[in-house]
Amino acid sequence: MIRKILAAIFIVAGLAAMSVPLFYHFYGNHKTNELIGQFEQNMEQEHKEDGEKEEEKEAEAADTKAPISEEDAALLSSGDVIGLIEIEALDLKYPIVEGADSKQLAYGIGHIPDTAAVGSKGNCVLAGHRGSRYGTYFKYLNRLEEGDVVKITDKEGNVYLYEAVSWEVVGPDDNSVKAQGDETELTLLTCENSGTMRLIYHCIYKEGE
Repeated sequence: MIRKILAAIFIVAGLAAMSVPLFYHFYGNHKTNELIGQFEQNMEQEHKEDGEKEEEKEAEAADTKAPISEEDAALLSSGDVIGLIEIEALDLKYPIVEGADSKQLAYGIGHIPDTAAVGSKGNCVLAGHRGSRYGTYFKYLNRLEEGDVVKITDKEGNVYLYEAVSWEVVGPDDNSVKAQGDETELTLLTCENSGTMRLIYHCIYKEGE
């Protein structure tokens, strides 16, 4: 009888442990969908209140901006989002949020504070999880190849193209990945070896659209 009770307890405990990663996965998806809904509402409101102003702004910068979809425009209208990252080679497209703690990384790619802004001189560092518990946004980052293009769109609709040039694996406490220089660079950061190491991709600024 005691054996049956113990067996039942172990089974319940095992099921509970297995459900934790699923919870975080669905939580991340929920937050992402919630964020997108918020963007769409904000975009609709902005069109009503600032339609003429937006048209004038777009006309002035037409030669430096690439046309973006209404969905992307809605996404970028949120105060939480500072841009969009797209990597066609990986079929990847996610919002970029300011900050890189667990809250931000649960539903997007985080811009690490004290690093260069997107498109600015210096090293812009973006981080994303690739594990099922905390998010899978950079799950296939290891498939990025030299020459692949990373496209970043900021809140103003400006588009910046970067080219992947190299990668490396470093320790979790290696802060050299955040080093700043005079070149316009992009560093993509994610976990490696079950979180014990960090996978780094270095990209150089290619051009703007």
